[in-house]
This record gives sequence, C-alpha cells and structure tokens, in this order.
Amino acid sequence: MSEYKLDETDELDDSWITEVEDEEEDYNSFYKEENDTVEVVCIYINNKNEIYYIKKDIIMLENKTIDKTKLIFLLKNNKIHNEKKHKLISILQYNIDLSPEDLGSYLKNQDNFNFLKVKSSLTEVKWEDTITLFKDLNSLHIIYYEDKKRSCNNTKKIYIRKPTRKSRKKLT
Repeated sequence: MSEYKLDETDELDDSWITEVEDEEEDYNSFYKEENDTVEVVCIYINNKNEIYYIKKDIIMLENKTIDKTKLIFLLKNNKIHNEKKHKLISILQYNIDLSPEDLGSYLKNQDNFNFLKVKSSLTEVKWEDTITLFKDLNSLHIIYYEDKKRSCNNTKKIYIRKPTRKSRKKLT
C-alpha cells in the first residue's frame, strides 16, 4: 500500500466550499427567519365610514411577541387622534408564515393561503417565523372608529325638595 503524505508545499483544495457558499447566497432570502420588528398600522374611520387617517409605526418584538400590556398600551395611546376619541373596532394580525417548500404552490395559487387573523381578545400577539423575503409584510392593523359626541343630554334632572310644614291657625 502506498501512503500519501502532505508536504508543506501541498495545499488543500477548498475552492468548492466557496463555490457552494456563493450559490447558497442567492437563496438566503428564501429561508425562514425570526421576526424581530413588526409594523403597526392604526386606521382611523370617521362617522361617515371613511378612512381619514392612517398612522404607521415600527415596534420591536420580544421573543416574537407583543405581550398583553404592550398591546393595551398601544391601543390606549393611539385611540385619540386630532383631539377626537375613537373606539376600537378590530385588531388584525398579518403574518406570512409560509414555509419555503410551499412557496411554489403559493405563487401558483394564492387563494389557498390566508395569512390574516382577527384577534378577538386582548392577549399577546405572536408572530411565526417568516421567509426573509416576506418579513417586511408582517403587520398589526388596529382599526378605530370615531366616537360619536353626545351633543344633547336627554336625561332630565329631578330635584327633590324637602316638604315645608305650614301650620294653620285655628279660627274660633
């Protein structure tokens, strides 16, 4: 048997590693990644059912979630706009949690996928990992409706008076 010994002049051919890394770099945007930020969109609707203002912010996520206290803070902090109070109508979470394997079928037929979820309770909002290419599309939509002002008060005030005692003089 012959043994091969490496000399100091011999080099290991590692060029194939860099070729694979270069080819793989083109596909990095198709791998799932953890969400660290999300866009919060507040939509304000007036009494005529028209959207009159949209406010956008980007917030940091902690462990891919917005916890309950932070969500309540967001809701209370944004319910007043233009010195008008608004009431919360809906909270919608848009999270593209598509796996890289399903990307081909998604591109052929988007009708089979639904990434919008209606939040029915004030609990934490968690985002699933997203393909890097779609990370910027993840968002939380908060919809507010202008609170109607009560211009006239229809309650009637009732005053209760203590009865006064009157004495009658007897005539004899």
